[in-house]
Amino acid sequence: MMRVYEAPPAWKPLPKEVASSKYTGEKNSSVIHETVGRALSTWEHAESALIKLYQLLCETKSLAACRAYGTAESVFARYLAQKYAADEFFLNRDENDLRLVVSLLKIYNDAAPYRNQIAHGMAVQPHAFGYFLCPPSYASRRRDTPYPTQQWGLGASYFYRVAEIDHCRDHFENILKARRFQF
Repeated sequence: MMRVYEAPPAWKPLPKEVASSKYTGEKNSSVIHETVGRALSTWEHAESALIKLYQLLCETKSLAACRAYGTAESVFARYLAQKYAADEFFLNRDENDLRLVVSLLKIYNDAAPYRNQIAHGMAVQPHAFGYFLCPPSYASRRRDTPYPTQQWGLGASYFYRVAEIDHCRDHFENILKARRFQF
């Protein structure tokens, strides 16, 4: 029988803040670059742990399932593969374990947009407010305008400082820690 210890603790999504004299960024971009690296590395560790879950759900010690799982190009595709494998695996097993696994997978899927913002953001200095991680100017779905105007900062969908990136990294770490199984 498989037992999942617990789902990650509740996580509060980041509030939308705009660069301003009250919400100032970092003194240089290097701290943002370093923090982005830590956050993305933590995400990849969580993804790697979830591969083991997939292997378990497929009831195989073979790496064939892991290799196939690794071809899914989006978090949503990997989430669906895990979810359907879990549904099948738990068909004649403990429903509570299924609920815990599905809960973990949902938390993983819901964290993906934050991972994508971190991975696809760029360190910029809007006006005199310090450096932030923001969407690039060409990211039409994350920006109102590609032009750096006086209102440029108002058009970005996120402005992350080190604290906000670390907040996401902590959540990614909790996803990794939650995925502990006994057999």
